[in-house]
Amino acid sequence: MAKRGWFGESQGTVCPLDFRYGRKEMLEIFSEESRLEYLLKVEAALARAHAKLGNIPAEDANVISQKANINNVSLEKVKLIEQETKHDLMAVVRALTSEAGSAGKYVHLGATSYDIVDTAVAIQIQNAILLLKSDLINLLKVLVTLMKKHNATIMLGRTHGQYAVPITFGLKLSVFAMEFYRHLQRLSETEHRICVGKFSGAVGTGA
Repeated sequence: MAKRGWFGESQGTVCPLDFRYGRKEMLEIFSEESRLEYLLKVEAALARAHAKLGNIPAEDANVISQKANINNVSLEKVKLIEQETKHDLMAVVRALTSEAGSAGKYVHLGATSYDIVDTAVAIQIQNAILLLKSDLINLLKVLVTLMKKHNATIMLGRTHGQYAVPITFGLKLSVFAMEFYRHLQRLSETEHRICVGKFSGAVGTGA
C-alpha cells in the first residue's frame, strides 16, 4: 500500500507534476513548501481584508502578514502539529497562530478550510499557467522565425499518409504555429475560468 504524505500525495506512485517528469520551475510551484507558502499568503490576505473592513485591528493584521511565511511557519512544524490534529489546514492555522502571538486570535477568522485551500490551489494553477504561457510564447517565436526562414523551402506534401503535391516547409511550420497559438488561447480561457479565489465561510453561508 502506498504511503501518504502531508498533502495526500502517494509516495509509491508517479504523478506527471512531480518527481520523475516535472521541470524544476513546475515542481517548485507544486512542492510542499510552496503549497504551504500559498496557504499562508491566503491566511495573511484574509487578515488584511478583515482589517480593511474594520473587523480586526490593522496592527494585528500586519503581524499576521509578517509571520505568514515558511521562514516562521516551517513545513516541519506544521507536520508535527498535524500528527496531533489529524487535519492538515488546521495544523497550518495553529502554527501561524502560535507565531503571531496576541494577534493569533484573528488568524483564520470567519473562514472554513477550503476557503484557504481552494484559493491557494487557484494561485498555484495560475502560476503554472503563467509558466506554460511564457513557454508557448517562446515556442511561437521560434516557429515564426523558422517559418520565415523556410518560406521557400520545398518539401513533399502528404494526404492520407501518401506523397502529394509539393508544399513549402514554411507552410508546414505555419500550421504548427497556428495550432500552438490556439493552445495559448485555450490556456488564457482556462485561466479566467478556474483561477478564482473563494471566501464564503463555514458551509458557504458567507457569515
